[in-house]
Amino acid sequence: MEAITVPGAVKDKPQIKAGEISFVYYQERGSLLRNQVIFNQCAVSFVLNGQKELYRHADCTIIRPGQGLLIPEGNTLIAEHTVNGTSNDVLYSSFIVFFPQRLITEFFAKHGLSTKNTQADGSPYLLFSNTAYLNEYLRGIRTLVDGQQQLSYPVALHKLEELLLIIYELYPTQLTTLLGSEHNNTGLSLQKLVENNLFNNLTLDELAFLANRSLSSFKRDFEKAYGLSPQKYIRERKLEAACIELKSGRRASELYITFGYENLSNFNTAFKKKFGVTPAAYGQQIVV
Repeated sequence: MEAITVPGAVKDKPQIKAGEISFVYYQERGSLLRNQVIFNQCAVSFVLNGQKELYRHADCTIIRPGQGLLIPEGNTLIAEHTVNGTSNDVLYSSFIVFFPQRLITEFFAKHGLSTKNTQADGSPYLLFSNTAYLNEYLRGIRTLVDGQQQLSYPVALHKLEELLLIIYELYPTQLTTLLGSEHNNTGLSLQKLVENNLFNNLTLDELAFLANRSLSSFKRDFEKAYGLSPQKYIRERKLEAACIELKSGRRASELYITFGYENLSNFNTAFKKKFGVTPAAYGQQIVV
C-alpha cells in the first residue's frame, strides 16, 4: 500500500492557505480500510461527520463529531468512515489545520512556555472535546473557507496561535509534552508497539509503518527482540489469549474474528495445532 502524504494529498480540497499554514475543509466517501498517512506537518483535526480511527505509535483512538485531535509530524494509520449508513450522499467530513513543527517552537518561546521536565513517553497525540469557544472558532474559519476568503500570513499565524492557546489553556502539560522541543519519539519501543497493537489485527506492513521501518528491518529487529518471527509470535500470543477467553465460557465462534482469523475453520485448525485439541474440546476440559 502506497502511503498518503499530507497536507499535499488534500491540496485540491476547499481551503485557506497562507505560507505553510493551511485551513482545510475535508470531505470524502469514507471507508473502513486503514490508510498509511505520513504527516509532513503537524495537524489539528476536527471531525464534523462520521468518525476517524487512528493508530499512532503504540496507541489508537477514535475521534467523533464534537472532538478534535492534535497530531504531530510522523507516520499514522487512519480509517475515516461515516456512521449514518451507506447512502452515497452521506460523507465523512472534517476540518484540519496544518502547520510546520517550527511554529510550535516559536509559539512556546513567544509565550514563555517551558517544555522542560515533560514526560518522554507521553501520548503520541492529544485528543480533546470541543468547547463553546472552539465551536465558534471553527464556525468563523469555515465561513472564510466557504467564502473562498484568503488570509495574509500574519493573520493566518494569528488564527493558528489562537487555536494553540485555546488548546494550551485546556491541556497545558499534554501539549508541551507532545510538541515540546525536547520530546522525541525516535526511541519508540518496538515491544510496546507490538504488545499494544496485538489485538488490533494490524498487518506486518502496518506495524512496520508505525515503527518507521521498512518491512525487512522490522522483521529483523523483531527477531532480535523476541527470538521469533513476528508472524509466529503474534499468532501464538493470540492463541494463548484465546485460551483465557475459552476458560471464561466463550465459544470459538465468538472469538475467531477478534483474534484475526477469517473463518472458524482456520481458527480451529491453528488452535489444535498448538494445543493438541480443538477449542470446543479445550472448553469442555476446563468445565470438567
